[in-house]
Amino acid sequence: MRCGIVTRLALISTTLAVAFALPTACSKSGNSDESHGRALFQMHCSPCHDTPPPDLLKQPPKLNGLFKSKTLPSGAPATDEQVRKVIIEGYRTMPAFQGRLQEQDVRDLIAYLHTLM
Repeated sequence: MRCGIVTRLALISTTLAVAFALPTACSKSGNSDESHGRALFQMHCSPCHDTPPPDLLKQPPKLNGLFKSKTLPSGAPATDEQVRKVIIEGYRTMPAFQGRLQEQDVRDLIAYLHTLM
């Protein structure tokens, strides 16, 4: 029980640190900003995909090399549009981020995912 509380406190602490480190200016419309995407990844994706809490029912896939494969872990094509769909709508145990991320945020996040080796 104590380990779960410590893990949650560490996640909250990390999330707050990243939130305050986010750039205050928005990226230009139509252009992707990988550094903003990285900050979004750290805040919204990394806590489950990189260091999943032990109480998750299913281990989320690692996202390194996501676009090097022809397909996503779901079997869908590894395209920007398909990844955008998963981010917006969610998939299985992954929550939907529609309403939590703006369209430019999703583009920035996808640009960052392309850099993961």
